[in-house]
Amino acid sequence: MLKLFSHTNRKSRKSPPDKKVRLIDHYIDSYHTFLGTEKEISLDCLEPVHRAISSSLHRDADCEDIIISAFLYSALRLPECMDSVSRVILVPNERALKGWGHEDIHSWRPALSKSRRRRALFDGKKTLAIFISSVSDIDDLLPALCAYQIEWNKMHERLTCSALGPYLKSGRASASNVQGALRKALRITSADHDMFAEVWSDCWDRKMAAVATAPKNFRIRMFPSEQSEYERDVQEWWCDLLEYFSELEIETRPLYVVSSNTHSLANIISGFAYRFRNELVIHALENDHEGLRRQWQSLKGEEYNAKLNFLYYAQRAFVESDMNLGKIRKDMEESAGLRRFVHGSFSDQETQVIDLSRIRPDCMDGRLEKDKLNILKKSRALVINIDYPLGFSAYHMLSRIIGDVRTLRGVYIMGKSAAMIGRIGDIMIPSEIRDEHTHNRYSFRNCFSIRNLVGYLRNSAVFDDQRSVTVRGTFLHSWDSIKDLHKEDFTGIEMEAGPYISALYEYIQGHRAPRDSFVSVDSTEGIDIGVLHYSSDTPYNVRASLLSKRLGYMGLEATYTCTLAILQSIFNRETAILKGKFR
Repeated sequence: MLKLFSHTNRKSRKSPPDKKVRLIDHYIDSYHTFLGTEKEISLDCLEPVHRAISSSLHRDADCEDIIISAFLYSALRLPECMDSVSRVILVPNERALKGWGHEDIHSWRPALSKSRRRRALFDGKKTLAIFISSVSDIDDLLPALCAYQIEWNKMHERLTCSALGPYLKSGRASASNVQGALRKALRITSADHDMFAEVWSDCWDRKMAAVATAPKNFRIRMFPSEQSEYERDVQEWWCDLLEYFSELEIETRPLYVVSSNTHSLANIISGFAYRFRNELVIHALENDHEGLRRQWQSLKGEEYNAKLNFLYYAQRAFVESDMNLGKIRKDMEESAGLRRFVHGSFSDQETQVIDLSRIRPDCMDGRLEKDKLNILKKSRALVINIDYPLGFSAYHMLSRIIGDVRTLRGVYIMGKSAAMIGRIGDIMIPSEIRDEHTHNRYSFRNCFSIRNLVGYLRNSAVFDDQRSVTVRGTFLHSWDSIKDLHKEDFTGIEMEAGPYISALYEYIQGHRAPRDSFVSVDSTEGIDIGVLHYSSDTPYNVRASLLSKRLGYMGLEATYTCTLAILQSIFNRETAILKGKFR
């Protein structure tokens, strides 16, 4: 059942006490100071201050109990090879890595993580190189490494003191065959054990043997990087993108900028799911690993448009089953005006460019209003969709894009948020952003409201006129600060909105925003500013937040509702401009 919420009477309260802010600032200053020496540091020097902040995601870091939720949260956001790593190098690019004497990086292999899209290379022995694209990568990585190391060492100590530890270490026993003894040795619950085994899956035995074998004390070194270094990397990405799409003359054409994912816009406009709808359903039901059969049965008797989200969800596995389908999908996307560009050296960033004059209304999602879209054939406008960057990378990328274009018509941000109200999959429409980078509170007129979303929703709730806080890192807020933020009517925690709004303010005003101020972002240029967040976890419930599975099918409605609202807003604005209703 659809629920709609709006704040009409909101009290203004004081900000969280300075002591809590100072603890976080001290933590940030500590790791930047240590890393700024250009020497390797041992991570244990940061453990005391990590424990002191009492992070909402690692509240009991200083107790003897093993906090499986914090460990797994970190493990999912770090490369999967961390059990083999003892040395971590933070670098902005491959040039810097080679400059440190690692000329053999062509032989290093990509190191992937399950819940972070961040480029990393592993030498196969003990050294991991992680490429950082902004200060947010450091703020995200260092606390995660600390949490990982603290909880790893708690587990190692317990196994060392147990009869089981030597057997795991020597290989005479494997974790998968001694489940009860392992739970007893670690003193964890069955639920924690099962989640642990699921996250480490096929590597469970090997990684638990590594935990039993030795403690962790990562050695960390960071290449000295200034903001100008990040800006140069973004400039390289942007120049390569302009060259790749040179025939489009992007700088000279009106532009709509979207920050979202790499699949939903493409799925909505390509028509691929409709063309292969029968094959998609058959494949999904024959390879049902996520309860899709139950989901499909729940849609029985519904009209076709109600089944589209299911088809979009099933599409990825369907395409991966046959390489020829990938080519067909690519051809259909390009026929509908969408082209993809992947920049391998800049965080594997994918960018999509959509030429509105080539949009094909007959192929599009049936939930969009199509009857007046033929006029788009006269449009010169483009849509640039960037695969949502982490934290302050958003500022660098948006600043670079809008600094070069002649006409900016809209910026639309779709992202995940940790919610203090509602349920996972609900949607927040913020009108105020508190940015921990600048300590500013930005107010703005969000071009979206409940009426833009209600037509696409069946089960999710929508919360209008919300306040959101942009944190520097997921660990960089305490449980007390969450409670204080909730009292002050902040209902979402995320990492990108503040940097995006800062970049927009600079574009509109022509100068940097002040700091520690209440800033109103008023667009006199008629630029649409749209921000939509959907809840990916709930920090007031640590177990639900940290040990929950990926959104998966549950997040479909929110994802496609936000995407449809963004695309419809772009279509409405562009058709109105072409009809001369406003400039």
